[in-house]
Amino acid sequence: MNGKSKPYAILVFGAPMSGKTVFSEQFSEKYNAPFLNLAELREQYNVSRKACITLITQIAKCKQTLVIEGAIETEKQRNEIRDILTKAGYMPVLIWVQTDLNAIKQRMRRKYKTIADAKTALAESYKKIEAPADHEDPLVISGKHMFQTQCRNVLLGLSERKNAPKK
Repeated sequence: MNGKSKPYAILVFGAPMSGKTVFSEQFSEKYNAPFLNLAELREQYNVSRKACITLITQIAKCKQTLVIEGAIETEKQRNEIRDILTKAGYMPVLIWVQTDLNAIKQRMRRKYKTIADAKTALAESYKKIEAPADHEDPLVISGKHMFQTQCRNVLLGLSERKNAPKK
C-alpha cells in the first residue's frame, strides 16, 4: 500500500458450487492476498461467527488486500463484515459469482453421493442466500468463465470504482 489508496477487501459470495472458492483461491494466490474462507472455518473446524469476526478484525490490521469468502450469504452478514473492514481502512467490494442452475446441479452431483442429497443441500443453501441490496453494488462474474476472464472483469470493476467520483 502506498499510503494514498485503501486496500481492498474482496468479499466473494454466490450459490453453492458456483465457483466462489476456485476464484477466491486463484485471485488470492495471483495477488498475494490473504484468503479467509469463513464457511470452511465454521464447517470443518467448528469456529463460531464471533471468532470469525475476531479473526477478520485481526487480519485487517495487515492493511493489505484481503479475499474473504463464505458466511456472507445475507445482507446483514455482509454489512457486519463490511463495517469492520471499512473502519479498519479498507475499501470493501462485493463479488457475486453467478452460475446457471444446470451447471450448479452438475457440480453438486460430483460432491454428493446421491441426487437426493445434492437436491437437499442445494435447497438448504438457497434458503440462506440473499441477493445483494441495491446499495451493495456487487461486481458480478460468471462462475463458468476462465479465471483470466473473471480476473480481468474484477480488475476493471475495481479500477472503475477507484476512479469514480466520490459521492
